[in-house]
Amino acid sequence: MWLYRILVILVLARWIERSAGLWLGWRRLPSLRDIPPADAGSLPRLSIVVPALNEESTAGEAMKTLLALDYPDLEIVAVDDRSTDSTGEILDRLAARDSRLKVIHVKDLPDGWLGKSHAMHVGSREATGSWILFTDADVHFEPTALRRAVGYAEAEGVDHLVATPDVVARDFWEIVFLSFFWVIFAFHWEPRKASDPGSRAYVGVGAFNLVRADAYRRAGGHAAMPLEVIDDVMLGKLLKLSGARQACIPSGGLVKVRWIEGLEGAIRGLTKNMFAGLRFNPLMAVLSSAVLFTGAILPALGLFVGPWDTRLLCAAIFACMAWATRTGVMIPRLSPLYGLTFPAGAAILIYIIFRSMLLTYVRGGIVWRGTHYPLSRLRRGLV
Repeated sequence: MWLYRILVILVLARWIERSAGLWLGWRRLPSLRDIPPADAGSLPRLSIVVPALNEESTAGEAMKTLLALDYPDLEIVAVDDRSTDSTGEILDRLAARDSRLKVIHVKDLPDGWLGKSHAMHVGSREATGSWILFTDADVHFEPTALRRAVGYAEAEGVDHLVATPDVVARDFWEIVFLSFFWVIFAFHWEPRKASDPGSRAYVGVGAFNLVRADAYRRAGGHAAMPLEVIDDVMLGKLLKLSGARQACIPSGGLVKVRWIEGLEGAIRGLTKNMFAGLRFNPLMAVLSSAVLFTGAILPALGLFVGPWDTRLLCAAIFACMAWATRTGVMIPRLSPLYGLTFPAGAAILIYIIFRSMLLTYVRGGIVWRGTHYPLSRLRRGLV
């Protein structure tokens, strides 16, 4: 029993340390909303690269928010990546009405490339701006967002700025999973430390990777990671390794995305990414699952079994979960009571990890939006 008591104490200590770091770290960061928009005359040219594959339900409205940006010297490069729906036609219609939008239609995927990385590589070659924003075709922007972001990056001497989006979540189980996932993401990647040149921490978010063009090309760009599945985070790693200065700040609602739709959408979407995020390493998958079980599910069991003192310790762990929910997620105005659902979120994530690993081995790689990528190639392409 004493081993169990020590384990619970260690879990509690870890929750306190990580939750406190998250809370203190985010409190010190400015929000994009709190940064005043830079004067239009002081801003350099900005290129926005948007890859899109079968995004007819989201691309039109998202693109309209980009075209509504009040950034003075702006070009948007939308890359229609082999879409079989009306995505290309939607983008072409918008481009016909606004000369700032250029649409590139990719018909074939070259050998040795992942589709999205190739699309961003193609878009980046057309970009003429001093800054490049890589974003997705389902992200919505407030009109002043880029004047604030580029002005902040220029003033702070930052080469890579990540603005974490507000995630729009509507379904109960969607919120349960996302609230846990974003806290674990922040615990693991520690985005608040990305700005420290002495730290190994790095960060990247697909909704908002703003990169100084010179720094991007110096790091090799997407050509240096053609088969990287988690391309957004690994772009951050490439930039950090190249000496680029990074920063991560909350968008304060100026950038929004509906990242997943329901629990089924989370499972389906992350099945592609999860084993890749664990670097296709089965030992990492098992160890990560064990950590998730010990850190989030074991305390739930410990509330009902064991001596009274360990039950109190488990209750304290749940208090930390509630605290972390308020400080670490990107869902605005989320009740801390969702922290009490973390054991369910952990169980879902463990299921996704093993599902991702199993299907990757069964399929001999990953299948994403109709294209099969062999596991042997993906492993060789890891950054």
